[in-house]
Amino acid sequence: MNFRSLFVRMGKVFPAHVTMDDIGSMKRRILTEAEKHKPYAKYFYKELAEIPAEDLEKVNAGPVDPSSVISIRDRNDLMKPGYLDVETGYTVLEDGSGFAATLVRMPGVTPDMLDWWFNWHPLEGLRYAMWCPVAHTDISVKNSAQHLDSSGVVLRERNYGSTHYPVEGFNVQGSQKVWIQFFSPEDFGLDMSMFNEPGISRAYCANVIIDLMRIPFNVFFHAIREADGGVEYRSRYWLGYTMKNGAPVRAKRPVPYKMIDMARNNCIHSLIEYNNLASFLPQLYQEMGGKIDNPEG
Repeated sequence: MNFRSLFVRMGKVFPAHVTMDDIGSMKRRILTEAEKHKPYAKYFYKELAEIPAEDLEKVNAGPVDPSSVISIRDRNDLMKPGYLDVETGYTVLEDGSGFAATLVRMPGVTPDMLDWWFNWHPLEGLRYAMWCPVAHTDISVKNSAQHLDSSGVVLRERNYGSTHYPVEGFNVQGSQKVWIQFFSPEDFGLDMSMFNEPGISRAYCANVIIDLMRIPFNVFFHAIREADGGVEYRSRYWLGYTMKNGAPVRAKRPVPYKMIDMARNNCIHSLIEYNNLASFLPQLYQEMGGKIDNPEG
C-alpha cells in the first residue's frame, strides 16, 4: 500500500450517521486453521458489544466546542474527581491538532484484569484481532519475555517501556503497522500525587506512530477508576502530538488527511474496542486463570 492510498483508506471510514448495524457489518479478517482451534477464538466470532445509544448520539451530533476539552498539556485533569465537560466526543483544536474522548463503563472488570490484558494480548495476533475484529488484524511486541509471568516484574509495571507493533486500522481494509510506545505514568509526565485508589487505579499512556515513514499519529492516555462493581475506562487521544522526555511535542511532519475525520474515526474506534473488550474480559481472564505464559509453549 502506498502513502497516498493509505490515507485515503484512513479518511471517512464511518457513515455520517453511524449505527451499530453499520459497525457490525464491517469486514473481519479470516482466521488461520490453527487460530480457529484456539479456545478463545470464540471471542473473535461473537457479535460486537453494543455501544450505548447515547454515545453514538454524541458522535452523530458532530464535533464538540474545542474550548470544552482538555489539551494534552492539561492531561492531569483526567485524574481529578468527577467528570470533565466532554467525556465522549471529538473535535479539532485551535492549533490544528485533533482530539477524541471516550468513557466506557466496564462492569465486572478490575484494574488487575486490565493489567493482565495489556500484557497477554500483544503476544499473539488472534488475541489482538478478537479485541476489535473489524479493525485489528495482527500484533507483535518488542520483547515478549517482558510480558510473561516468568519475567519477575509485577504485573502492573510489566508493560512500562514496552513497544507493541499492531497491524490495525479504523477498519480492516485500512490496516497498517503502527508502533505503540508505552510509558510509565511518571515518564508520561503525570502528577503521581493524584493517584489515589480507587479514584485513579491505573494509567495507560503511549505514543502511536505510523510505521510507514515513522509519522507520529497520536498520544493516548487511559485513566481507570473503580466504580459501580467495575471500572470506568476514560480515554483521551491527542492527534498530531507525540511525547518526548515527558513533554508533549507537536508533530512536525504533515499528513494528507482531514484532522476532523481522523478525530471522529478515533472516537468511534475507541467506543467499539473498549465496549467489546468489556463484554468478554472477565470471562476470558477466568478461563486463562490470570496467567501469562509463552503462547508458543
